[in-house]
Amino acid sequence: MGVDIAVAGSIVGSLSIVIGLILAFRTNTAYDRFWEGRKIWTTMNTSIRNMARVIWVGIKEKVDGPSGINDQKIRAINMLLAFAVATKHHLRAEYGTSYRDLQGLLPEDFVPCKSANSLRSQYINHRQHLQNDKNEWVIQRDNSTASMSLPLEISYQLSLWINYVRDKELIDIPYQTQCTMALSSMIDCFGNLERILLTPIPVAYNIHLKQILTMYCCILPFTTVRDVQWLTIPLCGAVAFTLFGIEAIGNQIEDPFGFDTNDLKLDDFCYDLMLELDYIVQTVPQDQSSVFAAYSAAPMTPPPKQARNILIQI
Repeated sequence: MGVDIAVAGSIVGSLSIVIGLILAFRTNTAYDRFWEGRKIWTTMNTSIRNMARVIWVGIKEKVDGPSGINDQKIRAINMLLAFAVATKHHLRAEYGTSYRDLQGLLPEDFVPCKSANSLRSQYINHRQHLQNDKNEWVIQRDNSTASMSLPLEISYQLSLWINYVRDKELIDIPYQTQCTMALSSMIDCFGNLERILLTPIPVAYNIHLKQILTMYCCILPFTTVRDVQWLTIPLCGAVAFTLFGIEAIGNQIEDPFGFDTNDLKLDDFCYDLMLELDYIVQTVPQDQSSVFAAYSAAPMTPPPKQARNILIQI
């Protein structure tokens, strides 16, 4: 005589509501991190574009000013691109300057400070640091262990150069203010991107979620075997595939700065920015007379009839 192993479905019903809420919270939190990372990168990109525009148009070359200022402007715009590329590598725990997409962007005399260790390891080992001598926490000029991330180094170099061209009276105060605000925005974006990277969802939450999903999938067959009999096997398999798939999606998009297919296309973002900045240097004139000359040499032509109709409808 067989043993009835069926369990009342009401037991799983209440558990299903809890699992649904936890899964929804897990996925929404992970997607918020993904989407926020994209928004912050766009804000940083906009700040770089604005600062490149101000540098290219707002800094003028004077007869009695320092020679080669135009070359300095190009190097400064390259440094702006280097900021984005260095941020990309920093978010991927790739430290230093020995990367192909950084070659040529940094000045030849640029000597980065000691490569910063992973901030992630600094956060993990903070208790060990607290046990060290208290003098290690005092800021000193001869501290050989001091370090700084490459994007912040680049921001300091750009800030010093803006002060230099201001001292030479090559940039007006409003333009200098715009450059300073753009740099501040870039650093703010860098800090927010680090916040996303260094603040993962707590491990205890992920562990408990896996545990209750496993428990739910183990109990589910006993609640359906009486009603669907042998169909319990494919039915429970489909349920397990769905639940664990949603949980895996959250793990995939939680850190959006890696190399996975579901991560942000940081390489493409940097490449598109490079094309835009290169177009500025190669094509965009630096003074108003050049702009008017270009417009007078190529008079405007009326749009085609179809385009005019569209404009009228709008």
